[in-house]
Amino acid sequence: VGSCGADVVWCLLSPFDLTFVHLSIHFLSRGTHKKSTAPMHISSKLFVVALVALARGDDDDMDDDFSLVTCGSTLKLKHRTGYHLHSHDINWGSGSGQQSVTAMKSSDDSNSLWEIVGKNGDPICPQGTPIKCGSTIRIVHHNTKKYLHSHLHASPVSHRLEISGYGNALEGASDSGDNWKVECDSHSGYWQRDSKVKFMHPDTGGCLFAQKEAAFTNQNCRGCPIIGQLEVSGLQNCAYQKSSDQYWKAADGIFFPKRGSQ
Repeated sequence: VGSCGADVVWCLLSPFDLTFVHLSIHFLSRGTHKKSTAPMHISSKLFVVALVALARGDDDDMDDDFSLVTCGSTLKLKHRTGYHLHSHDINWGSGSGQQSVTAMKSSDDSNSLWEIVGKNGDPICPQGTPIKCGSTIRIVHHNTKKYLHSHLHASPVSHRLEISGYGNALEGASDSGDNWKVECDSHSGYWQRDSKVKFMHPDTGGCLFAQKEAAFTNQNCRGCPIIGQLEVSGLQNCAYQKSSDQYWKAADGIFFPKRGSQ
């Protein structure tokens, strides 16, 4: 692993099985940022920060400084089935009518990238701030800037709680339905890239859930563009349920060193 600037590392792994997605070259402004509840997006006028490769989230030899998921991390969330949390500019045809969220088997689709940002109503969570187990975050779809969201609408296949993309991160349009509590069991007390996590939804009491039995097929979604993908839903009363299908793990992504480690 070689450092390429104070803010981000270029992680080069062997074997070279990195999954590349469509990324822009990012620039970072060193100027003063105004406080806002919208997430910080790496954009810029002044400096090229670095070129980055997508680091494997399950690499056993990851640098300790980069072993945590932090605010600003842009990553794929892999379900225990091997499917990845996914969204796209297609709205649900039932329920809320908001942007659909599914789980996709392919690992090389940029629509499976999500950015980790702070809780709705809080000031910006600075890039590199580790996510403490038990803390509340929001998860932003990288391509459409919609927040991962849940509410009491029924999901289309299992009729659990619907999961959707809602609001607009660029405009700061968000509500409490975008908040997710991170439950993790790690030796550090923080969200480790190599540990499984559960995302609890405070507003509904559900948690982010998927299972192979709830897939989109020609029988339940005839001719629709998401056939073969899994439904992602909110499992009701999740605190009292035990299922391995509640768990997710950080996979490929762009990760930053925890603040203070540079």
